Amino acid sequence: MYLVETHGKLSKDNENKEDILTSNVFSFFKYAPRQIFLKRLLNHFGIEVSDKEAKSAEFIFWHRFQDNTEPDLVLVAGNYYLLIEAKYFSGFGQKTKITESQLSREVYGGMLEAKSMGLKFKLIAVTADYSYKESKFNEIPKEFTSDFIWTNWQNITVLISDILENKTGINPEVRLMAQDLCDLLIRKGLRNFQGLCFIKVSKKIKRLESLFFMAQTASRRGSFIGYVDALSPEHRINRNKEFIYFKHGNLFFQGQGLLSGRRIKHNKIIFFKKEGFRERQKGDYRAVKAGI
Repeated sequence: MYLVETHGKLSKDNENKEDILTSNVFSFFKYAPRQIFLKRLLNHFGIEVSDKEAKSAEFIFWHRFQDNTEPDLVLVAGNYYLLIEAKYFSGFGQKTKITESQLSREVYGGMLEAKSMGLKFKLIAVTADYSYKESKFNEIPKEFTSDFIWTNWQNITVLISDILENKTGINPEVRLMAQDLCDLLIRKGLRNFQGLCFIKVSKKIKRLESLFFMAQTASRRGSFIGYVDALSPEHRINRNKEFIYFKHGNLFFQGQGLLSGRRIKHNKIIFFKKEGFRERQKGDYRAVKAGI
């Protein structure tokens, strides 16, 4: 399924379906060596399990509660009951006159099942947002906020990439499958800019002239806007050589740019450009066109 989507063989409607994305990503964690990938994912959620508990974890996709609420995935691992609700482009179902909000129903349904199984309940939301959007989760009952965890698809992409880069001894076939999944997520734009902390200098490089990041051409930088322009020594604040005229009451003042002009504390100061004045024969100035 990874390859058909990576090569653009699915319609846009199917590519944008979050059920397909959920299946692609979490099926990988189900079938890949769990002591490597699943355990690392759970650690990302702040959940510690042993290798044995990771291997014996139970994946229940689209489990249905008694009220027909259907979370995307229930993952039972160790002492934890993890209810995972994943979103791509759509939002969470809101409260109506007939039903409670989607997240409220999932919390209460998951809590009941977790309690009956003697497990610790956690609600995990996965979205495509680059940062946490508090407004999306106002429907979660306040008494359960301590059991709520948020992450995004971008963090999962980075997690898999980091394992592939730093973990040795991974089966070649598994490595290929993991790389295909990363390629798919990157194609969907689900990758954050991670800064320069992951750059490793090879011993073969004797001298590193510079490190740079072009924010203007980075299509998947997320909320990172770059810093080259801000730190570049080539950018200086130049003194404005043009005269600026401004008015205070009935008096007109002249200053050379905002750096050298006289500062007047008044709530009705109006700044004029030079072109906005017409010199009279008497030598005074009158505003023809004004603008702040």
